[in-house]
Amino acid sequence: MRKKEQFLRLLRDIENAKHVEIVVKREEFLPSASALYTYVLQLHKKVSLVCLCEEVEEKFSFLPWFDKIKYSSVSSSDFVIKLDEEIFGLYEFFKTNNIKINKKISTALYASLLLKYDGFTSKDMHVSVFGVIAELVSYGADYKSCSEFLLKRTTLSKLRLKSLMLKNMLLKEDATKAVFVLHDDDIKSSGATLRDAQNIMQEAFGLKYVKQVVLMYEDKIIKSIKKDI
Repeated sequence: MRKKEQFLRLLRDIENAKHVEIVVKREEFLPSASALYTYVLQLHKKVSLVCLCEEVEEKFSFLPWFDKIKYSSVSSSDFVIKLDEEIFGLYEFFKTNNIKINKKISTALYASLLLKYDGFTSKDMHVSVFGVIAELVSYGADYKSCSEFLLKRTTLSKLRLKSLMLKNMLLKEDATKAVFVLHDDDIKSSGATLRDAQNIMQEAFGLKYVKQVVLMYEDKIIKSIKKDI
């Protein structure tokens, strides 16, 4: 009942607003924001899509309304929605309120799931996720574009960094621990970022015995991940 009341309140607030502002702090939440943006547009209301990060990767460019993204809040809005990764909550919002899920909305929601569940390979995948995926595809989700952009697209700078990281990777503790050591010169010469490095480091889990992956930057541990068994 509580969630239903929250949905009704959100629906009412959107309907009463003159200018809705949808805000995300991280770019991986953009697909959900794109879906909600589409819905607000259907109500013929003014709406703004804001991502509070310096830059959005090109791999998100397939999303509906990508070209409408702003990078700072707008002062004219009278209702602000801050979105996080509650994808199922948003999908349930559409379903509960009998909101038509068109191709744009279904594509955006499909992209959200693809990111959340690591290309549908996550151990957290369960029956209900597959059910939602099937429904979104039936609504016209462009799953091919989602996979192409989010799973296959990369950049030259990221490939350069990947080459450096793999070349200098160390295997320790009977090959159960992979350690990547990065220096400032590696980042500068490749043109990539530490966020790229954190994505690349996870590929070491593809090695048979690796149970832990560590990323070091200038003698400081940036990230350490242990494999879920």
